[in-house]
Amino acid sequence: MDERLPWHERLWRQLQQRLAAGRLPHALLLAGRVGLGKLVFARRLARALLCEKRTDEGDACGCCRGCRLFRAGSHPDFSAVRPAEDGKAIKIDQIRDLRDFLGLTAQYGGYKIALLEPADRLNLSAANSLLKTLEEPPGNGLLLLVTAQPARLPATVRSRCQTIRFDPPPLAEAISWLAPQTNGGLKPGTLLDVAGGAPLAALAYAGGESWNRRRELVERYEQVLTGQLDPVRAVEYWLQGDLAENLRWLIGWHTDLIRLKMDLEPPCLSSPDLRAVLRRWAKRQPANVLFDRLDAAIRLYTLCSTTQINAQLLLEAFLGDGAGSGEPDVSRTCA
Repeated sequence: MDERLPWHERLWRQLQQRLAAGRLPHALLLAGRVGLGKLVFARRLARALLCEKRTDEGDACGCCRGCRLFRAGSHPDFSAVRPAEDGKAIKIDQIRDLRDFLGLTAQYGGYKIALLEPADRLNLSAANSLLKTLEEPPGNGLLLLVTAQPARLPATVRSRCQTIRFDPPPLAEAISWLAPQTNGGLKPGTLLDVAGGAPLAALAYAGGESWNRRRELVERYEQVLTGQLDPVRAVEYWLQGDLAENLRWLIGWHTDLIRLKMDLEPPCLSSPDLRAVLRRWAKRQPANVLFDRLDAAIRLYTLCSTTQINAQLLLEAFLGDGAGSGEPDVSRTCA
């Protein structure tokens, strides 16, 4: 997706001001939750910087030689680096090639731009290799690091980049953008609630696959809580799809359980479409257990998002009896 997104415009104007003042850094870290269009923004910026006839707003013209080459994926001064396979790491050989690329003179006399996404997939050796480029950046080089999990990057890498932080847009703006694209199905407000206010994530839910996976995880989690499904078997479902997304849902459900425990009609829920099942869970579990489970879910997400730890074992401990892990006893929560 290469387009202008309305909630990007403030950040775009700020970046254009820095560019006009000659203060564009050699490395930008584009960080924010999934579904805010960070990669869209990064490609928009790269395309604009490689354009020969930028518009007054700083965007690419779409017609010049640079724009045609970028659109075709063959611009000699642009390189995109991502894992060779989904879910795998960005390796040191890829970063060495990237350093060689940035060390060459730009063929068209402008910027040499490298895009890393998702940057948090750099393994330790690759991150250390990238650090050398960050410490001694080439004069015409620009590194764009895109990540939804900046904490997974070494602090030494983060500190040598200037961060552009992406936050969810105001609800009215998000609904205005999303509503025409949902074809009258699920309510835009509900999709945005579940997506944490991220419009692109909400749009993906409207497509069905993620939404259906979420509904299946609700069913499987209830089966675990009621003793109908072996926790070890349940882990297989949680490891399917985007694990980070699955765990964000888990945290949201437990946050909602506490809200429902405190107030049968809370002013807001992160999953309003699940109100009935969440009420059922909340009635079954005492408040202190709900708080413990929320803490455990947050720890689970943090460990899986910021370390290379074995997610399967952590999930088994969370969903199971938690023996030796300090997690709450699931069987006790269902008593």
